[in-house]
Formats: sequence, C-alpha cells, structure tokens
Amino acid sequence: MSNHDDSLIITSESEPSLHRARVQAELVRMLYQQTRTVLLGLTATSSIIAIIFFNNVPNEHVLIWVVIVYGLTFIRYLFFRQFNSKERDSDDTIKWGWQFAFFAFLSGCTWGAASLVFFTPENMQLFMILTLIILGLTVASMSAVSAFLWAYYAYAIPAMLPLVWRYMNMDDQAYYFFGISILLFIAVVFTFARVNHRALRQSIMLRFENMDLVHQLTEQKEKAESANVAKTQFLAAASHDLRQPIHAMSLFLDLLEERSSDAEQMMIIDKIKKSSVALENLLASLLDISKLDARIITVKETSFGIQRLFDVLENEFKHVALEKNLKIRFMRTSLWVNTDKQLLERILRNLISNAICYTEKGRILIGCRRTTGSVVISVCDTGIGIEEDKSKTIFEEFQQIDNPGRDRSKGLGLGLSIVTRLVDLLNAQLFFQSKPGQGSIFSIKLARSPANKIIPAENSSFLIQNELAGKMIVVVEDEEEIRLALNLLLSS
Repeated sequence: MSNHDDSLIITSESEPSLHRARVQAELVRMLYQQTRTVLLGLTATSSIIAIIFFNNVPNEHVLIWVVIVYGLTFIRYLFFRQFNSKERDSDDTIKWGWQFAFFAFLSGCTWGAASLVFFTPENMQLFMILTLIILGLTVASMSAVSAFLWAYYAYAIPAMLPLVWRYMNMDDQAYYFFGISILLFIAVVFTFARVNHRALRQSIMLRFENMDLVHQLTEQKEKAESANVAKTQFLAAASHDLRQPIHAMSLFLDLLEERSSDAEQMMIIDKIKKSSVALENLLASLLDISKLDARIITVKETSFGIQRLFDVLENEFKHVALEKNLKIRFMRTSLWVNTDKQLLERILRNLISNAICYTEKGRILIGCRRTTGSVVISVCDTGIGIEEDKSKTIFEEFQQIDNPGRDRSKGLGLGLSIVTRLVDLLNAQLFFQSKPGQGSIFSIKLARSPANKIIPAENSSFLIQNELAGKMIVVVEDEEEIRLALNLLLSS
C-alpha cells in the first residue's frame, strides 16, 4: 500500500490508474450518501449532551457549544444539498471530498472542545458519560466516513486527543492508564478503518472492472451480431447469383452426358453430377438459413387442400424411396389448411428427406388428422430413431445422427434447423417422438380451413407439350453461361 497526496485516499500500487480517479470519486459519493444520517446523529447526540450537562457546567458554555454544533451541522447540510444538486466529473467530486474532510475536522474540534468545556472533576461519572459518547461517535462514524479515510482521521484525531489529554493530566494514576487505553483504542479503531476502507475500495474496483468487462462484451457481441447480419443479408441477397453457376454446371453436365458414349467417361460424368447435386443441395440449405435469419421471407397465407400438396411430394419422393427399397405412402385426405403453401411444402420436403436419409429398411408414412380447429400433419418412419439425450441437439445447425464420417451426401445437418425456423415463421407447432431402433414421428400443427369446392388453378400460364419437334422455344436468361448451356441442350 502507498499514500498518494494527490489522490487523498490510500491506494494500491497494482490498481490500474485508469480506474483510480473513478474509484476515488465513487468513494466520495458514498461519503456524501451517508451525510444525512451522520448529521442527524450528531445533532441528536449534541442535544442529549447539552441536556445532561445543563446546570452542571456554566450554562452559557453549553449554549455556545451547542449553537456552534448546530450551525456547523446546518452549513454541512447546505454543502450536502449542493453536492447532490448536479452530476460531477471525477476530479470535481474528489475536490468535494477535501471539503468534507475540512468540515469533518471542524466537527472533530467541536467534540474535542466538549472534553475541555464539559470537564467535571468533581463528578467524574458525568464526565465518563461524555467519554463513552465521544468513543461511541468515533466508532459509529467509522463505517460512514472511512470511505474517505482522511476525512475520518480529520474528525477522530481532534475529537479524541483532548479527551486523552484530560485523563493523562489527572492526579489519579488510574485515570492516566485509562488515557493510555483510549490511545490504544484509537489505534485499533484506525486499523479497522483502514481495513474497512480497503474493502470498500476493492469492491468498487471490482464493480468498475465488471462494468468494463460487460461493456466490452456488449461491444464485441454487437460487432459479432452486425457481422453476422451483414453476412446473412449478403448471402440472402446474393442467393440467386450463387446458385446460377451451379445451375449452369448441371446443364453442361447433362449436355456432356448426352454426347458421351464411353463407359468410363459416363461413370466420371455420373460422379461429377452427384457431386454437383450434393453441392447444390448444401448451398441451397445454407442460403435458406441465411434468408430465414435475414427475415426476408414473407408469409403468404392461403387456404388449400393438403391432398394436392401430398400429390406433388409423392411424385417427387416415390422414386427416391424406391432407390433405397423403401415403401413410402401418403394417406389420402380431404382436409384443408390456412397457411403459406410454399413454406409448408419446404417443411414437409425437409422432413421426408430426413426420414428417407435415416431409414434403411421399412417404410415412410405421411398423413394428417383433424383436431379442434387445427390439422396435424405427421411424417413417420421406421428408421434408426434418436436417443433421448440428442432430442434437442438435432434441431441445431450442423447436427447429424449416425454420420461420424461427415458424408456430405447426407447434407450438412441443416434440414431440421430450417424446419424449426419455418415453423416459427408460420406460427405453427412442431412435435417430435422417437425410439432408438424403431423410428421417429415429426408432426406439425396448423390452423384448419373449411374445405373449398372451388379448386384454384395452378400457377402456370401455358402447358408444356410432350412433343417439342418443330416448335420454337424462347429462352429468357440474363446469365450467358446458362443461356449457352440451354441453347446447346435444347438444340440437341
């Protein structure tokens, strides 16, 4: 520990200078927070002493002393009001600490004067009462004033030394040793005051360090969030441009496959096509996540029959399931729902793809059932199932079951994460049940809509005929590579 005259307070050499002024200013604020209580205590105690010693010492002495105490207390109260009237910087606050120490010194002098004015050698019991009151005030003020240690010294020393002098100058040796005991008592009290001050200082220091850490963490968090938002918005905005080269590559591969007759070349082309499809699926998942995080997907609620959606998905997945020797069945239904058709289709597509991916034998069943005011659509499989301890992590990004080798043909583990985001976007509910080795059931609960007799027309302005020979095809495409690939492919 070391004393710094310019800092007014005992400080630690290891304490960062950046925080020192802030800590000292906070200690002064704590000092003034206790001022009201201190002044009330001094006023009440001085009144009691005046009553006790009235008619035991010259009354004019009592009146003068109590008027001085009241006047000093009033002045200190005015300074207290002025200090609290506005916010102050650290340097200004510390100056007010000096002012407090000055008034504490004057207050100590008035209480030291009481030992001289109210000395009653003929009635030592009365003087002992005064002694106890002064000792009690010195101890009681320690917790309130030791926040600014020099202010406590400025009060305690002039308040106690006249009392010690009185006892040590009496003829009775017992009183002399009593004065020595008071000196030792002062030393002990000062030691406790330093300990209390140090504890206050360290607690404030830790508070400021924690506040700085929180501020730094908040800044870093905001920077990370800004970077993440910028990344997400870029991916969402550039999704079309990112997909175009892969789309062009797939067209050129189709053209190359059509013109190649060599078995080895066909095998290589097939491998490249599978890699291209895997890359396209992975990129599509990442872009879907980015769009959802960027909140640029808008929900367009319509009423439609679930069976029409089932027909589209069945036509898409029956061949995929057949390649794995799996049975897939869509239960026919007449129920209608009121939601975004495209987003619901993406949810079911991800759930069915996930079911086929993790089912090695058996079947996948897709159906729906009516509940009160809603419809529950379920995708059931007889796959590997999911352990209970992994039932939450599967909905997180890049989490996969039974893929320790990170086989990219099984995706990135984003399917269920996309599903949860889409479900939240639709204000729907997602339910999940699974037993390891027996399979899983994923269900989504949606608002039910009354069946509509009028079936809305499909969103197509023309019908593509099966026979294209002799027909003219107009290709509108701003990407030169895709335009060239389509030209070559259609011309063939």
